[in-house]
Amino acid sequence: MAAETKIARWKLALGYGAFSLVAFLVCLFLTFPYDMLRKRAVDAAADAGYALRIGSLRPGLRGLTATNVRISKVPNGMTPELHGMLASNTSMLPGPEELGEPIIVDSVAVRPALLPPGVAFHANLLGGSLSGNVGALGDVKVAVKLSDLDTSGGNLKGFSGVDLTGKLNGSLDLTLPKTRGQPDLSQANGQLSLDTKGLLIQGGNVMVPMYGTPTPMDLPKIALGDIDARIKIEKGLGTVEALQARSEDLEILGSGTVKFGQRLDVSQPDMDFKLKAEPEFVKRLGIMGAGLTILPPDKTDPKYRVAHLGGFFNRPNFGPARQQSPMR
Repeated sequence: MAAETKIARWKLALGYGAFSLVAFLVCLFLTFPYDMLRKRAVDAAADAGYALRIGSLRPGLRGLTATNVRISKVPNGMTPELHGMLASNTSMLPGPEELGEPIIVDSVAVRPALLPPGVAFHANLLGGSLSGNVGALGDVKVAVKLSDLDTSGGNLKGFSGVDLTGKLNGSLDLTLPKTRGQPDLSQANGQLSLDTKGLLIQGGNVMVPMYGTPTPMDLPKIALGDIDARIKIEKGLGTVEALQARSEDLEILGSGTVKFGQRLDVSQPDMDFKLKAEPEFVKRLGIMGAGLTILPPDKTDPKYRVAHLGGFFNRPNFGPARQQSPMR
């Protein structure tokens, strides 16, 4: 009889514990400041000139989950009025003329991570996924993985201005020391890799750096094919370990370095390229093809033409190689 009473009390304690846990989770679900968190995310995006819209924000299996996320670059700059409308989460928002064309992310989940201590995230977009973690204990450690992203999805064409097809995979592992308490990209260490399968530009409009001057260009059909790129980063200097693209239209080989600044847009590329383009492709390029023909031939293999990329990421300078030398 005593044994039966002991078991009954154990079951009762277990039941109360389970009830308390469920009650806590329900209370957390009902009282969590979702609107405050959404507004902080909208404010952070607005400060960078982007319009962020979140369909819903709720707990999920992978953590706190936002669905139907749309983010766009505001073409004419973020105004206080537009910022206020985004922060209020009103349904009466302007169209793409004012907000810009958004890239669409199906869902983004965020949760605490133990190894390293920080935040882990997982996003479903472009028919694939983007996942990783950020550790902020001591140096900032960032790990990101891109898996099977379909470049024709997610309104990437509207967001970027380029009509793409093909698959994209990649990874980034980066450690950023802190300078005056802030992560310092100019002192970063790590590795970046990127590969594509069957990448094809079907058209679009982009700004192309021609001798230091950004020039709007209508893009023709360009088959970039399979791209393999790997960059090793040591103390803020990125060294190209591999950079090649091959397709039926052209072949590109690249080498050189990138000196990272504290901001990515002020980083300085110092890169050499060898390009071999098929004659029909050069004709199809039009004025851009004429630009290719003025590049000098490579001394070691005249079938290639050589070019140099310098300047800064926000003001690149692409033109003939400064001097012809073997690829570094």
